Amino acid sequence: MKYNRKQIQASAQEILEQQVGGIRWGEMLKLIHAGAPETPPNSIHGALQSLFQSDASIIKIARGTYQLEKYATAEAVEAKAEDEATAAIPVKVEGAQSVTEQDFYDSFAAWLEENDEATFASALGGSSFGGKWGTPDVIGVLKPRAQDIFKFEPQIVTAEIKAVPGQPVVAFGQAVAYRLFCHKSYIVVPNTTSSDDMNRLKVLCGLHGVGLVTFTLDVAQPDYLVVVLPAVAAPDMFYVNTMLERLKASEPGLLNKLF
Repeated sequence: MKYNRKQIQASAQEILEQQVGGIRWGEMLKLIHAGAPETPPNSIHGALQSLFQSDASIIKIARGTYQLEKYATAEAVEAKAEDEATAAIPVKVEGAQSVTEQDFYDSFAAWLEENDEATFASALGGSSFGGKWGTPDVIGVLKPRAQDIFKFEPQIVTAEIKAVPGQPVVAFGQAVAYRLFCHKSYIVVPNTTSSDDMNRLKVLCGLHGVGLVTFTLDVAQPDYLVVVLPAVAAPDMFYVNTMLERLKASEPGLLNKLF
């Protein structure tokens, strides 16, 4: 059996409907060719390329990986709900009212600026970048100042903050994921985190170049303290541009302030 261009594209649409989490280009080509072995691979390649460039309902979610936008949107909504639920979890503080993760976003953004880790930083949270593990709580950019003799490329800085002491593994996984699109990534956890969890975090952060900061569960005086300095690493430019496109769509004002 041999497919024409319309049949190839229709087959691709059917495959995308079935692959809720997305599918790689090469795998899709194989599936279409298996269904119509007489179709030349070059014809499939050309038809897919035309489809992906012209159909706005299909988006690239990673290098060589495509997904229907409706599925990506559903994932983003789910991730946002999870992030907001986690950020709003109240933590009981002895002798004081309960606090939440969100209460510390602005103060940590200010801490990044005060310590010259970022020229400008802002709370973000939610799911502005879409998808799970995709949106940091705080984002900032370190840019050269007019008086700086040596001009350097801007550096993106991100932070994942956890007010609940028992979530260090979740925080670490998210902070590592952010390194796809940032130069420096921080984990910020309460100083009441157990010594066992803290020791593991120190080792993991040292191995993977993630910064570790502890803080006091006091909104007025969080007393941020660096435990492990972050390593500067070159992010993946595909993910940087993907992140900036999503930020432009969700919060254009913040994008302008950052860049």
